[in-house]
Amino acid sequence: MSDSSTGTPAAAAGTSTNPWTGTPITLATGDNAVMPQTTNGTMIFAATNKSTTNNDGTVYLTSGGSAPTPIDVPALANAPTIQINNWQANNLSVSNQSTANVTPILIQAVGPGLAGTTPANLPIGSSITLTPGSAAQGTARPQFMTMRIQSTASTVGVLGIIGGKLDGTGNNGYVISVNDSQNGNTGPNTGKTPPPGYYATTTNNSYNFQFNWGSSAVFISNLSPSTAENLSITLSAL
Repeated sequence: MSDSSTGTPAAAAGTSTNPWTGTPITLATGDNAVMPQTTNGTMIFAATNKSTTNNDGTVYLTSGGSAPTPIDVPALANAPTIQINNWQANNLSVSNQSTANVTPILIQAVGPGLAGTTPANLPIGSSITLTPGSAAQGTARPQFMTMRIQSTASTVGVLGIIGGKLDGTGNNGYVISVNDSQNGNTGPNTGKTPPPGYYATTTNNSYNFQFNWGSSAVFISNLSPSTAENLSITLSAL
């Protein structure tokens, strides 16, 4: 069944979370969440299909007066589906319109300045631990820096990073996964294209991300599934 005015599936009866601040919540089929106002800068949206059966998931993202954008959220995936965008201070509505009734989807949206994000301090030269759903922010030095992302267990770990100059799409977000056996080694120096929204993936339990963004803010968030273990993050000057 579809809504003839938009061409999107008609919403099943569900619960609406409004306001949603971007904190991790699970949407049952037919549920939606509404963020009244996004930031006017890069945000990272993550969606994980929590179905224990092979039920493919779909969420629709709607912002301002734009048409709904369908996002496929595959079943039995070990890492979230990622969307990086600047919604330019408009609202953001997320609706779980999966075909099967039992398709819960965990969603999260992160970015500097969001009401639902209270980042811890990201120091230089010492490690911090990020639990799934938590964030940190610090200031880089005007030189080459490296960020070591390490999983403390064998579960997949996913880190979102926001900082530096805008790319050709007008965004400055990077998403990296470790212990990622499904996607393998992708991204720079691998010869393989990473999944949509990702900068790199690796089967190793750690990854070193190098950058030189001057004396600018560096924001990070643990986007791993709720069942994952913590990430250890170390920011160092080179």
